[in-house]
Amino acid sequence: MHELHQTIAANELKNNARRAFALAEKGPVVIISRAKPKAVLVAPDEWNRIARRLEILESLLEAQRIEARNDADDSWVSSIEMRDRLMKRGVDVGSSL
Repeated sequence: MHELHQTIAANELKNNARRAFALAEKGPVVIISRAKPKAVLVAPDEWNRIARRLEILESLLEAQRIEARNDADDSWVSSIEMRDRLMKRGVDVGSSL
């Protein structure tokens, strides 16, 4: 976990947003109010990077859950069996499987 080191007081943010935005370009900025952290300001590119990474990690976790479930109930299906099932449903599988 990364510690947040840049801070700005809420009233300074109100009076000097440009400084806060400049700090956010260097990394996350903790907004302090009444000596307590209240929010974190991040640049849009950083936010998008974090959101994308979270999306990937959630997908990996879901894949691990599916793998564990299939291992537990022995419900794996071979590619040939899957192709046959799809073809029975009228799906054109071509040569992909």
